[in-house]
Amino acid sequence: MTSQPSKNQRFVDYVIQQCLQDKGFAAKLKRADNPNTEYYSWEILVNFVDLTIDSKRLPYALIAAAIADGKVQENGSFGLGHILSKCYDNDATLGNQTDPAKIKLRRLLACQSAVEVCGVLRPILSLIRAKGLAGSLDYAALLDNLCWFNEQTKKHWAMDFYRKQEIEYE
Repeated sequence: MTSQPSKNQRFVDYVIQQCLQDKGFAAKLKRADNPNTEYYSWEILVNFVDLTIDSKRLPYALIAAAIADGKVQENGSFGLGHILSKCYDNDATLGNQTDPAKIKLRRLLACQSAVEVCGVLRPILSLIRAKGLAGSLDYAALLDNLCWFNEQTKKHWAMDFYRKQEIEYE
């Protein structure tokens, strides 16, 4: 039995496909990254989310803009924490232990709401694009994290950052 993709996975797949086919569509979504021009994307986002609820709209706008601006060809498979640590993996001896990476992670972990974390993520997603890692990020999982943002989400990002995927407890 094959499971159906989640609403968020369908959204990410749709945005990627449409951006690849239609530059005008991508241009509208790129504007979703700026609070002053976000309304250009609303005609697209309204099919997926209630525009009147910031904590629902902003995650979709952020992810759509990141996909469009990053010229993403397909959804990646790595979580936010892992990709953030990769942005600073230039020094093999330090890896994700460098101060800039930890500072960015701590700022994400200090967020108290989905609205706040979306604002903090904007420059981090720009960094990810600048480092050429936009195609590696799992946007559907990130959208899930943003839509259901809570303490568990933060713990997951920290685990992913430090690459401790499985821990055995005695």
